[in-house]
Amino acid sequence: NAEYGELKTIQRYFKRINLRDMGNVAAAAKSPDPFAALPELTVDSPNEASKPDDTPQPSNKSTNPGSFEELPRQTKEVFPTPFEGCKFSWNKMITERFQASHSIMMSSFKPPAYKFGATYVGSKKLSANEQYPVLISEYGGGIVQFQAIHSFSKEVQAKAVVHATDKTWSMYQGDIGYKGKDFSAQLTMVNASVINPQGIWVAHYLQSVTDKLALGGELLFQHGMGARNAALTLGGRFRDGDTEFMVKTGEQSTNMGFYVKGNEQVECSVEFEYVKQMGESITTFGYAVDLPKGLSKFRGSIDTDWSVAGVLEKRFEAFPFAFTLSGLLNHKKNQAKFGIGFTIG
Repeated sequence: NAEYGELKTIQRYFKRINLRDMGNVAAAAKSPDPFAALPELTVDSPNEASKPDDTPQPSNKSTNPGSFEELPRQTKEVFPTPFEGCKFSWNKMITERFQASHSIMMSSFKPPAYKFGATYVGSKKLSANEQYPVLISEYGGGIVQFQAIHSFSKEVQAKAVVHATDKTWSMYQGDIGYKGKDFSAQLTMVNASVINPQGIWVAHYLQSVTDKLALGGELLFQHGMGARNAALTLGGRFRDGDTEFMVKTGEQSTNMGFYVKGNEQVECSVEFEYVKQMGESITTFGYAVDLPKGLSKFRGSIDTDWSVAGVLEKRFEAFPFAFTLSGLLNHKKNQAKFGIGFTIG
């Protein structure tokens, strides 16, 4: 029935939210929005009304390029995220809009940690895969993290992130973004104060030049601790079907990435990163193999620092259960890390 269909849609939406990445402010996910242009209205004369119209109609498909900070996203999603130790996660739907999660992490290099998370999804539906507002909270190890995302319209979206430790605000961030038909603009403020000028302000802009090419930039301004710094980063992305190339370069760093999708099961990517302050560069090759018949997915990578990593995820069709194996081996430093994970729900 209709209520069951809506419940399944919300359950799929919950799975798109990664609670483990809440602390990573720069990696906060943003869902792409379709923006369709309204077609022009035309009136035909009586003599021309019966004639077939062979004139090509303008496409109303949106060419919104997404946000500037997400330019490397397609490249990085192929790479594995290895972990060490044993990890257990349990996700439970309390109601059709509320979900609770429990996670336990045990490893040899730090004491066991427990985290509790809660997620709420509102009733405002902008598309089949988007509902707002979204409220995410997590507590563990004396640290409280909270994130709120809301779309006032298809064009305007706002986000707030707060981290609290030992009864103090360790970090707070605010974002406001606008998505036009062929451009995206965003303003980010981290630990910022207008009364006592301090914090970090970042302005992003990305413009679609053609259907395949997007160009933009990022301006960062930091004020605090008796110093003022500004940095400009320029970048762009070229996308042609299942192939994508991106570049971001500035005074302090350079990042380039290449992504290609071989078929429905195989993806590959190469990334080059250079950080001027550290005087180091690294190139990483990664691939992902999806085995739909086995309900499994494997991600692997190797880089110029002689690190080899791999993560295998196996799901079971009859049960809401996932099993994960992780491994990382650095031949240069003679270091190895292995992990095993279990996820229910």
